[in-house]
Amino acid sequence: MNIVCIPYHDWRKINKEGARTRDAHFIHHLSHSNDVAKTLIINRPTTYLEILLKKNPPIKGEVVLQEGGFVLYKVEDRLFVLDYITSDIIGQLLLKKKWFFKAFGLQKLHSFFSKSLEHLGIDSYEIICQNVFAHQFVTKNFEAKSVFDAWDNFLQFPDNRNIETELQEAYADLAGNATFWITNSVKNIAYFTEKFQVPKITLIKNGVDFELFQRQYPMPADMQNLSGAKIGFGGKISHLFDHELFNFCLNAHPDKNFVVVGQILNAEVFSKIEKRPNFHYLGDKHYSEYPAYVTNFDIGIIPYVNNHLDSGADSIKAYEYIAAGLNAIGSQGAGMKELSDYMFVADSPSNFASLITKALLHKQQNKLPKEHSWHCKTQALLDILK
Repeated sequence: MNIVCIPYHDWRKINKEGARTRDAHFIHHLSHSNDVAKTLIINRPTTYLEILLKKNPPIKGEVVLQEGGFVLYKVEDRLFVLDYITSDIIGQLLLKKKWFFKAFGLQKLHSFFSKSLEHLGIDSYEIICQNVFAHQFVTKNFEAKSVFDAWDNFLQFPDNRNIETELQEAYADLAGNATFWITNSVKNIAYFTEKFQVPKITLIKNGVDFELFQRQYPMPADMQNLSGAKIGFGGKISHLFDHELFNFCLNAHPDKNFVVVGQILNAEVFSKIEKRPNFHYLGDKHYSEYPAYVTNFDIGIIPYVNNHLDSGADSIKAYEYIAAGLNAIGSQGAGMKELSDYMFVADSPSNFASLITKALLHKQQNKLPKEHSWHCKTQALLDILK
């Protein structure tokens, strides 16, 4: 089969940071699957200004088709990227996130998409959409079988309050036009079924590339001067990060190093973290470097909020910690309660702090089953399409 994939993240960002997100993991495994002949990525439309501001690198690959602001790249033997850079800078500045709904619905995008299919010799294809902003693209290609991946719940992201109406319309459109839905959490299944009457949603939780996290890596240079236990968090500082819980643990364990590796998406949340001597923010790392940090943590923690703001998330880092053989501690949100057979799950700040002591003293021997690999998750997705 041929796959047309619409990821949430820009292909430039994926290359800049490494394939660390759910959509990037699926693309990697789809493009190397024996069941897939060709994979065509419909990249998120952008402007030169956005590329400049975000300092994203150019797309590497052979240009096989070009027309106006549209370019079709061959980036691997069976992997292609349809990219669209528009001059509509004013529209993007004025509309902000709403602009992406408009951009994915443009007729000229669909015209170039048709030309790209013809150029690649693709007569039939299935769509995997992981970007709710691209709902019009799915609707315009109604003749193709499609899967919408409703990972997380964008209606519960605090930053999306001003586009709530548009998001509801997009989800409703996909409920009526996507052939199948999948999602990463049981919480999302309940929400989307009740809210949008989606007839059936298949649960495909996040996964891990075991091989990456079961190797031995040397201690990264910026961790070598940290004496004592290393309590690590590898992930984004976003609205999910519970700074009050994290600060409680910082104060409860002044003799231990709390190491944070990842992007700061929410500066306000980061500003509320107490910058005590035992707090060490090491910056963001490319995904090729990231496993070396995780495997050199003594334990891994995920201090996430446990309320409606967890947005139906399913923490990828939890699977990565466990695959690396770490004792992991998480709060009850973001799908971690369902991993309680493999990690410690806390129900209060004091419980979380006491579990840090317990995790350092008693090594768990629980092994994550291989069906949690991204390879198996991708195969489950392909089985739905078959």
